[in-house]
Amino acid sequence: MVNDVTPTTLETHHARRGRPRDPRRDRAIFDAARTVLAERGFTGASMEAIANTASVGKDTLYRRWSSKEQLVQHLLTVLADEGIPERRPDDDPRIGLFLFLQDVVRLNTESDFGAIIAGVVGESARNHQLASVFHAFWADRRRFVGDYVRRIVGANASSHQVERIVDGLVGPIYYRLLLSGDPIDDEYLWDLVLTIPWPDEDQS
Repeated sequence: MVNDVTPTTLETHHARRGRPRDPRRDRAIFDAARTVLAERGFTGASMEAIANTASVGKDTLYRRWSSKEQLVQHLLTVLADEGIPERRPDDDPRIGLFLFLQDVVRLNTESDFGAIIAGVVGESARNHQLASVFHAFWADRRRFVGDYVRRIVGANASSHQVERIVDGLVGPIYYRLLLSGDPIDDEYLWDLVLTIPWPDEDQS
């Protein structure tokens, strides 16, 4: 399971947004939002239900986030930051990427993150505000994958090439997670990593 989010982590995220710092209340709200959204999905989870579960008033939530969509963006960001630890660059960048993808799969299958993502993806087709904040969250996470890919393909690869490779890595993983339900084992992840050419392979 993903490690519990510490008050320090939550304080850091709130500090970036200029929110009041109250670690115990922030933790209660975070845990409540995670539980309610994972159990009921985005559509079924209301700010009132989250506030009641956290034993705070609704105005406490709205002082921190102006909408449920912004709360979800914050929640996903904290869960992702905690569930995918920052790693030191490996001598073999493919190994580093492989470990990163393992963390992505683990986050989605062994924590509430996967259930929350599934609910957000489904509702985003109907909720443009949710789609907007989710796309912003996703763009930020894609940069992490892009950094790993860049270490493999080299500095001369174009941004378009890197983006195309990122699509080829992340797309199949989330297809299996959200649609087909097919297993994602280490062999599958390593095969995905091996599809990325070394810089000199493009020259052959």
